This record gives sequence, structure tokens and C-alpha cells, in this order.
Amino acid sequence: MTRAPRATGKDDVRRLNQDAVFQVVHRHGPVSRIDIATHLRLSPATVTNITSDLIGRGLVFEARKGDALGVGRKPILLEVDYDAGTVMGVKVSNVGLTCALTNLNAEVAHAATFPLSETHPEAVVDAIAAAFESLAPHAALPIAAVGVDLPGLVDADRRGVRHSPLLGWDQVPLAELLEARLGVPVVVENDVNALALAEAWYGIGRAHDSFLVLTLGRGVGLGLVLGGEVYRGPFGGAGEVGHVLIDPDGPTTRYSSPGTLEAYLSDDALVREARARVPAFAASDPVERLAALAAEGDADACAVFADAGRMLGRALAMLVNLLAPGLVVLSGEGLRAAPFLLPSAEAELRRLAFGDLADHVQLVVEPWGDDAWARGAAALAASRYLVESATAPRGD
Repeated sequence: MTRAPRATGKDDVRRLNQDAVFQVVHRHGPVSRIDIATHLRLSPATVTNITSDLIGRGLVFEARKGDALGVGRKPILLEVDYDAGTVMGVKVSNVGLTCALTNLNAEVAHAATFPLSETHPEAVVDAIAAAFESLAPHAALPIAAVGVDLPGLVDADRRGVRHSPLLGWDQVPLAELLEARLGVPVVVENDVNALALAEAWYGIGRAHDSFLVLTLGRGVGLGLVLGGEVYRGPFGGAGEVGHVLIDPDGPTTRYSSPGTLEAYLSDDALVREARARVPAFAASDPVERLAALAAEGDADACAVFADAGRMLGRALAMLVNLLAPGLVVLSGEGLRAAPFLLPSAEAELRRLAFGDLADHVQLVVEPWGDDAWARGAAALAASRYLVESATAPRGD
């Protein structure tokens, strides 16, 4: 059972209770007022007061009547009105933008991609502003907020980018720059953290208080959800598992240091191994060609994936031994090769996990592409918009 959080000031107590009530409607709706009160151990009068305010703000509505428990009236069930607003999500890579318009449940209504010829901050801000103008006519409602995700270190307040090797950025106040251009609130996040948030709010993680999201593709990333919240660390840099050192004398790639996990598991790492070990793989072939060869039964291609899978299993065992999660979501473009990676990964996980920890972790594969990263950015904007709208002082 969840208790409403404690606070000292009267206004703080109200805001925390508002957030707790809203989160129960979001996570468990349709839900009755009495069930909310029982779940949070709040008085029925407090819950009625808060839900009436949420209904007045247009965030929650009375959906239908539930089944009566014994004699008496049927309870009225509450749901979040996810169609009360439109948000825009933007995934920034070194080659382009992938954008999505969604409702407040991160359900995509319209999506589009835009190329990037340059990656310096001014060019990216210009491109996002142009994408905003291009997509705005497709929105059911005016765009209320924008979420942007990208690879790299993001400030803890999700306003600026401290360091992004892929984009060549350091200390870029991206949210401030975009808000000045777009005129709506902007939140910025590391791309893997945005995926983790999307899973926590709208995906399989909604049923779990704590879980991990491990992504493979151009890099290797980790999102940590602890106690229902994405853990970013005090400076916003938690989860950079791709830069964990495995072997100081190990290989390197364009964006990794020698011997790090990324140097063994990223797309560039797989291409490097394929060029050296797979005769049917041409020097100019992309990583997708390696997956196609494995699907055709090429033994050398399968061996490259099996070795990478064992390294993935070691990473999973490290995380399981350290955090003992009940759920690990595997995602990113690199999971296009899941059938060739996972058998050796799961075997290595079981070999190296302490005791029976591996028996208690559920591995779920979601092989998303850039469109899903954009949905993750939209989920970032939607969740921020919903929480701030639900807990704003009366009259705002």
C-alpha cells in the first residue's frame, strides 16, 4: 500500500497529495475516489476535494460507474483525460530529427523526420523550430510543451546539455534557447532516460516501482527507475554504463574509449568485428547487413553476435548483482539482432549472477527505432505537463 508523501508546509502537503492522487488515477484508472483514499491512506474528504480540482482543471473526468460493493450506490470511476493536450517530442541525432505529435498518453498522432546538415547548437535550434512550425498544423490542440532527448549528459533540472560527444556539444542551454523560439515550455533529457520515463509512465514499467532500461545501438545506455522515478543522480549523469571500463587494453570505436562496454556492444563495434571476421561482410556494409547474414545462417555472423551477447550477459549480470531489478527492458536499434544476441546473453547472465538473482529478473525486448525515441521525448513533455498542471496552485 502506498502512503501519500509527507511534507512540512501546508502548501507542500497539498501539492504532494495532489501529485499522489493524480498518480493513482494515472497508474490505476479507472479508479474510484474511495479506492484512491484507501490506497493513499487519505481521508475521503481530502480525495474528493483534490479530484474535484483535477476535474475542474480538465485533467481528470468521471468515466463511468463501477460495480457496487454490497448494498449502496455504484462508485463513479475516474480517469485521466489524455486528450486534453498535445505535446511534441523530438529525438536529436547527429544526422537528423525524428519528431512526434502525441496526446498526453504519448499516443502518436503524427510523426515526421527532418535531416540535419550541421549539429552546432544554433543549427539544431533552427531545425527544431522549423519542425515545430511544420507539425503545428497537424496538432489537434495547440502544442502545450516540447520534449527533446539526445545522447549525452543533461543537467539535473533537464534544461541544458553539459556534454554530448556525438553532437560535439558542451554547456548548451538548450531549453532556454528553444523556449525563446517556440514560446512553450521545453524539457530536455538524455535519450535513454526519456525511454525509461516513457516505460514508467506508459509502458510495461507502469506495473513496476523499480526497473532498468538497457539500450543498444549507436551507443550503450542505461535508464534507472527507482521507486517510480527516473534516477538521474545529483548532477544528471547517472546511467552511463556504456563508458564502464571492461578491459583497458581492449578495442575502441569512433565514440568510445578503449575497452569500454560500448567498444564491444555498439553498432560500430559490431561492424568492426564483422569486417575482421565475416568474409561475406563488405567493408562498406552497415550493421543491418550483419543481422541479415545471421538470419541467413552465416556461421561467422552468428559467432560475432554470440560473442557480443556474452558481453551483454556480463553487463546484465553486473547490473543484476548490483541492483537486483525485477525487470530489465532491452531496447534500441541494436535489438534488431535479439534472436542472435540473447541466447548467449541469457546463458552468461545465469552463469555470473549471484545466487538466484537471475531467476527473479524478467527480460523484455522492445526493439525500438528513432520513432520510439521521439515518443519517449513526447512522454517526457507529457508527464511534466501533467504533473505541473495537476499540482499548480489554485488559479494558475
